[in-house]
Amino acid sequence: MNTQAQSNVSTIKPATKIDYNEMIEVDAHERFPEIFDPNQYKIKIRKHRHPNCQKADMHYTPDEATLRKALAWWLAPAQPKPLGLVGETGTGKTELLLFIADRFNEPVFIEKVTVAMSGERLEGGYELIVDGKGHNVTRKRYSQAACGYKYGGLVILDEVDKANEDLSTSLHLFVEGKPWTLSVFGETINKHANCRIAATANTTGGGDSDRYITSQRLDQALRSRFGWLKTKYPSKAVELEILEKNFPKLTLSIRKLMVQTADSLRTAALGKDHDGNIDNGLGCVFSTRTLVHWGFYMMTFGANRSPYESFEFSFLGSIDNDEIEEVNSVVQRVWGDDIKKPLGELIQKK
Repeated sequence: MNTQAQSNVSTIKPATKIDYNEMIEVDAHERFPEIFDPNQYKIKIRKHRHPNCQKADMHYTPDEATLRKALAWWLAPAQPKPLGLVGETGTGKTELLLFIADRFNEPVFIEKVTVAMSGERLEGGYELIVDGKGHNVTRKRYSQAACGYKYGGLVILDEVDKANEDLSTSLHLFVEGKPWTLSVFGETINKHANCRIAATANTTGGGDSDRYITSQRLDQALRSRFGWLKTKYPSKAVELEILEKNFPKLTLSIRKLMVQTADSLRTAALGKDHDGNIDNGLGCVFSTRTLVHWGFYMMTFGANRSPYESFEFSFLGSIDNDEIEEVNSVVQRVWGDDIKKPLGELIQKK
């Protein structure tokens, strides 16, 4: 090797490990122009994006009032109460958390809660792997919750109201941010300074929902440890914007009919104020997620198929047989005969 090459080699800096906990200060308007004016407020975000960061849905539009409250919780000097987002299916509970985490470059650890989930599963377990020499070895595997708790990030307890009695008891120390003993490993871990805990739920754990029958009755001690924010469906204007962003080829008149259908079906399920104050409402709510799916399959099925065919594919399978007639009546009132006409013909009408 010549001396020049040797000199070049000697000046190459060794690769450095990325510090994912390194923070930088930025203008809040750059990250949340929906909330902050330029130069109004400074926030700290992670300088580097962790592999566990998740990109938010680019078409998601958060409710401004709920976003403001959630940001106030996030930006507070401490979070003595984890954030609980409660609302009907498809109201954007998880989407809101991912939206915020994405803007802060925050890694996300989602722990899916099920009725059968045990306290030990919340901690993690052991797994059998093959090492570099071809030998079978047992390796410790932290749960998503334990990873975020120990190393920092946003931990989301998804559908926490499905937790059984055993899991509810195991959650107490975790949600309080206290030293957490992982009995499966015989190890105690401490909550990282950059760990935040949030949860999503269809109920606050009353165990009395006729619609969400797998939601459990949570013990009062666990329920009271969360600060709850209620999520709701977007306004008609926002849903029109969502459809326009996703399906610009659909005419305004078609998009308005779709949004009116969604609103009317929610009224049939939740009452005129969409607050659940209704007797014998529909058993399934037409969510914004379902509305977007309807638009997607309307375009996918093509111009020769009717809006009803994509509606049937996207929603009617969620409805009990004895409610289908009522749903069809709602759709008929909104669309009239156009619901059965080819999409291409409706687009031409404008």
